Amino acid sequence: MLAPSTEGVPEKDPAPNFDPVHRFSAWLGRMGRAEATIAAYHTDVADLVRAYAPRPVDELSPSDLTIYLRSRAEVEEWSRPTVRRHLQAMKSFYRYLVSEEGARAPGPAERLTEPVPEPRPPDVIALSDVRAIFEYLEVLADSPTGSVERMDLALYGLCYHAALLVSEAVGLTLAAVRGGPRVMRLDVIGRRRAESRVTIEGDAARWLSAWLAVRPVPKRAAHRRFVFIHPRTRMHTSRQRAWDRLKRLARAAGLDDEIAERVAPHTLRHSFAAHLAARALGVEDLRLALRQRSPRHAAKYLAPRA
Repeated sequence: MLAPSTEGVPEKDPAPNFDPVHRFSAWLGRMGRAEATIAAYHTDVADLVRAYAPRPVDELSPSDLTIYLRSRAEVEEWSRPTVRRHLQAMKSFYRYLVSEEGARAPGPAERLTEPVPEPRPPDVIALSDVRAIFEYLEVLADSPTGSVERMDLALYGLCYHAALLVSEAVGLTLAAVRGGPRVMRLDVIGRRRAESRVTIEGDAARWLSAWLAVRPVPKRAAHRRFVFIHPRTRMHTSRQRAWDRLKRLARAAGLDDEIAERVAPHTLRHSFAAHLAARALGVEDLRLALRQRSPRHAAKYLAPRA
């Protein structure tokens, strides 16, 4: 049996250029827009810039914006008003770029309509595939050069066993973690800054505890509070890195190419819920496990699957 490769992959987080966003917000202020509107539009457009960095925002196409809106609305289960606000923020932003900064007219958002995500079953992978990924990581983590894999075990373990969004896992701070290898309690900051308390046991607690024992000292003072510091760069690891890295791990763990291509941290969360549902858990139990407000979203995991 061939030993898993430990060859590292160079990683570099893109640097978003938020200068146009700041100028846009200042322009909204001069136009007399309400402070709450300015703050919301600033956040929405900054998220767009961050998602496509380092591509300049004036080079994005209508297709780019449509894919961005539709995917975020589906993954984050946005309400119709939230979708509408993001669309209006983008339209206003590109109108500003055209009128004030000489961008080519019409902007890519001008003709966009509100995307309505089509209902679809959650994207899940088999329990055997989840186990294959974690077993592969455990083999590498036990080696002297397995520091990155020890971090990955803890990070992806939270996405699966605790059903954390990748943004919640990456944003976890040292002050929000208590306990040891048997039981750990986490104070999680979720969407819209909502706070929740999550208890983890078993593998997830053991992996996170093992990672904290070897977590390197961050290179930058601003990163010292975060749990997930990349062992090689000694920088706070990113959501983008977590998404890309998981696909590579899935392939290396032997998953089918089609499955590996679509697997993402959110797939682990969906799969966790589906595997709980397969054990005959009810809607309310699923809602609590996923920390969702509405049982409507939890109920989709109980739907018959093809």
